[in-house]
Amino acid sequence: MGLKLYDLVAGPRLLHLSRYYSAQESVELFPTLARKGKDRTLKGTVVYYDGQMNDLRVNVGLACTAALAGAAVLNHAEVISFLKDEGKEFDGYAKVVVNVAGPFCDSVRKMADNDAKPMICPKSGVHIVLPDYYSPKGMGLIVPTTKDGCVVFMLPWLGRTVAGTMDSSTTITMLPEPNEDEIEFILDAICDYLNVKVRRVDVLSAWSGIRPLATDPRAKNTESISRDHVVCEDYPGLVTITGGKWTPYISMAEDAVDTAIKSGKLSPTNKCLTDNLCLIGGHGYDPASFTVLAQQYVRMKKSYSSKVMPGVMDAATAKHLSHAYGTLAERVAAIAQV
Repeated sequence: MGLKLYDLVAGPRLLHLSRYYSAQESVELFPTLARKGKDRTLKGTVVYYDGQMNDLRVNVGLACTAALAGAAVLNHAEVISFLKDEGKEFDGYAKVVVNVAGPFCDSVRKMADNDAKPMICPKSGVHIVLPDYYSPKGMGLIVPTTKDGCVVFMLPWLGRTVAGTMDSSTTITMLPEPNEDEIEFILDAICDYLNVKVRRVDVLSAWSGIRPLATDPRAKNTESISRDHVVCEDYPGLVTITGGKWTPYISMAEDAVDTAIKSGKLSPTNKCLTDNLCLIGGHGYDPASFTVLAQQYVRMKKSYSSKVMPGVMDAATAKHLSHAYGTLAERVAAIAQV
């Protein structure tokens, strides 16, 4: 019932209608799904549809699009302090500073006000990458509640399978790393739902990320943690936005900019345009454009004699470039030409 309401709310943006599948149909769709597990028997599944994104490419695409729109983009630059006069006025590099430092936003806030109350509740998410045979192409598995009360998922990703859990408490560090217990936990969790042997040696890579769940410093009850984004200006000229996730990033950016405009008493010449803004590489994109890459470009590869030899660009490589770079894929492919 919940997923049917999801279909209804999605309206014209719905990819496909969700539906129920019997145990036999489920195994046909997902061959590695176990019919029987520990103290449970497969009775059926519910299939719903969602999209995937490459967060790395979207992030770079956003920076490039901002540069085309006139922004000065300075990548891989560290903020170490604010210039201020007796804590009242900024020295003059910007009318407003927008703090979008994710889990590190509290450290930036303390640069302006050392007594700023922490607003970040860091949560760790661990993911592992497995061979493609763990999940069929185009079909994933999500278990909303495991025996330990966690959410476990397996999804096809870039020719492999990515598996992971949701939030667990952690400390903020520059280089979060998954520990062996977390990797084993994920393997043990998915093992209960698969009919294939889940092996530690099959883990191709693993990584950990920190999600900045936030509390609103203006709220009287700071015990409530929001999974939505929070925008605040608890120091004049410093707008902080944190929390949230990739899905509503456009509305998050709009909220932050609106607050910055108000803070700096700015007078923009037009309203927000990002709702209909196409990222670089998206203008004129055609899902069939990968065929042009496969037909007109070669892929450089090393031979057994260690010599770099040109080879025909296979469809998988062409599709990868097309999905990652859009209409700019031909520029990337041209770099590899003889």
